[in-house]
Amino acid sequence: MDCLLIAKTLTWTSPEWWWAIAQVCIGLGFVIFVHELGHFLVAKANGVKCEKFYVGFDFFDIKIGDLVLIPRSLMKFQWGETEYGVGIVPLGGYVKMLGQDDNPGNMEQELERSKAHPDLDDEQIERLGVLDRDKMDPRSFLAKSVIQRMAIISAGVIFNLITAVLFAAVAFKSGVNYNPAIIGDVNPGSPAWEENLYGASVTKLGDSNRDGYFPFVDLAQEVALNGETKPIEIEFTTPGSDEIQSTSVTPKRGLHKELDLALIGVERATVPKVTSDDNMLIEGNPAATANPPFQKDDLIVEINGEKVADSFDLKRILAKLHDQPLTFVVERKVSKDSEEIEKVNIQVGANPLRTSGLVMKWGPVTAVQSNSPAKGIVQPGDQVIRLNGADIGDLFTLEQRMTRIAQGKTSVDSDAASSASGTVTLTVLRDGKELELEITPRVPSNFANFYANRPVAVNSLGIAIESTKIVETSNVDGIEPGDEITSVEFLLPDDRQKEIYDKRFRNNPIELKEAEIAWVEIRTVVATLPEGFNFRLTANRNGEKVEADGVTTVSKGNFLEKRGILLPLLEKEYRSPTWSDAIQLGAVQTYKDGTRVFKFLGKLVGGKISPKNLGGPGTIAAVATSEATQGTSRLLLFMTLLSANLAIVNFLPIPVLDGGHMLFLAYEGLFRQPPNERVQIILTYAGLFMILGLMLYVILLDIQRFSGWF
Repeated sequence: MDCLLIAKTLTWTSPEWWWAIAQVCIGLGFVIFVHELGHFLVAKANGVKCEKFYVGFDFFDIKIGDLVLIPRSLMKFQWGETEYGVGIVPLGGYVKMLGQDDNPGNMEQELERSKAHPDLDDEQIERLGVLDRDKMDPRSFLAKSVIQRMAIISAGVIFNLITAVLFAAVAFKSGVNYNPAIIGDVNPGSPAWEENLYGASVTKLGDSNRDGYFPFVDLAQEVALNGETKPIEIEFTTPGSDEIQSTSVTPKRGLHKELDLALIGVERATVPKVTSDDNMLIEGNPAATANPPFQKDDLIVEINGEKVADSFDLKRILAKLHDQPLTFVVERKVSKDSEEIEKVNIQVGANPLRTSGLVMKWGPVTAVQSNSPAKGIVQPGDQVIRLNGADIGDLFTLEQRMTRIAQGKTSVDSDAASSASGTVTLTVLRDGKELELEITPRVPSNFANFYANRPVAVNSLGIAIESTKIVETSNVDGIEPGDEITSVEFLLPDDRQKEIYDKRFRNNPIELKEAEIAWVEIRTVVATLPEGFNFRLTANRNGEKVEADGVTTVSKGNFLEKRGILLPLLEKEYRSPTWSDAIQLGAVQTYKDGTRVFKFLGKLVGGKISPKNLGGPGTIAAVATSEATQGTSRLLLFMTLLSANLAIVNFLPIPVLDGGHMLFLAYEGLFRQPPNERVQIILTYAGLFMILGLMLYVILLDIQRFSGWF
């Protein structure tokens, strides 16, 4: 989905967009061309007459009345006995051979055209059969032996696989930028969070072990195809250590709003650098008003005297010093055209938390992290009702309160229970009984992010707690305890804020759906907004709809550890030292892409993966365009995937596809006669309708997927 979001940000006026589109069109056209070229060359080598060679289909003209607006062939020319062209429908290509046609309605016509002796009547032809090669045109596809026809049919797939290897080899020899398989963040309560895989640099996942080149996308795909019925083994190292550790996690569904797949809940790693995107800082936060100001591509190397080697160091320091002003030391170029680097000290104040004035009821504990203070003490399903004998307060400030206790600090906010001993007592309801559980918090290595459909993680304790939409206490006039918040509308005061916030909210007002813990998302947005930002709440009170206006206020004792800096994703480059290495790695890439297609189709047919995860032409074009903007090598790797995909799918035993033709030929070779013509026509029509139905389905999925863009 990241690729789709990148593609969405491109504009019609951008030269980068047009160049990406040009590369995609050339690349997709070349993949189709190579497939058909395989059929064409092997057919020619076996003496078959090829009447047409088309990329795209020339099914019909686009016209109004008798006026042709766009002809069925965008271009065509005759060379020898073959017509070459580009069809108007860009959904594939074909080679038209004498005696062969994928359209079952033309089967009888092709048999007639293949007769070497037109004077023979239908009864004689039926008695002779197509296996009597002497009675067929020697240049007809039907006149060739089963082995020859199998070679012609399979040539497209073989050419695609060879091209896939070459695509990947060229990409690896040129150098491929990729996001490494390093876990930059874990979703609260997810399998990866429970196993504390934050910061893990994955070296092996199941059977995948790629020395020197192991992209995050391989990690994500292997997990998604593993399924939710069995654990998957992971080997990894942690930041600052070369010791290889191992664990097993079982993926589960429901971790991503838009993907109906079993996942483990991991995000890509980032770089401690000010992003080069246009909106590099979040307005209304200290980083946006730092002195001196940040600049694009500033690399953060130190904070308050502590070295920052990577984003994990950065997050650890920000969590530890969340309530303090900071001095950032950044490295930047002296000028745009200079390679000389200078160090600059930047003063960044603490980032007081902005609040909505609402505190929501806590849900139950949903997960407990391994090797955490709460392990063996707290259980999933426990309902926390008191903290050190006092009110539990705001769930979203619990992490900071526990961290301050672990640091031996006195809390200054009114809802923060404190303890001089460094321990806390949680009073929980378990099976209808009250239990007092004593836990010693730790200073976490990071503060967990909030996700719209995930619980709230408290890493200092190692527990994840569900948030609700029910109001516990309210400082918003018109909203009362017990109200259920159903939607929030952010009132955008001017065009500048509308430009920024519409991109972040996507839908305004935001509806809090039943299937999501959507208040988490609202709380996250409010926390980063400027003070005095207006919003409108809609709530359900005993079946009645109530509305109230609120305004963001500044918390007196709670802070955001993030100062408003957006971090770019970590990228590495892999460049094969030799062509031998590039071709070997290209073959491995093609094999892995092909086997993943097999696994996906198997789980799709078995009901283990939802068909909603399929993508149509729009998805392919969007992802390809996104990859093209990342560099030609990335596009070549996508073309490797597409070529392998085309090869595997086209060889499925479905009539009208190459695999269906191979199935009929195998029958003919085994029983020494072709399948019954009527049965063949029925099966071919069935395959055609199935393919057309599938195409219509994925196109509708694309329309639904991209409708929000417009």
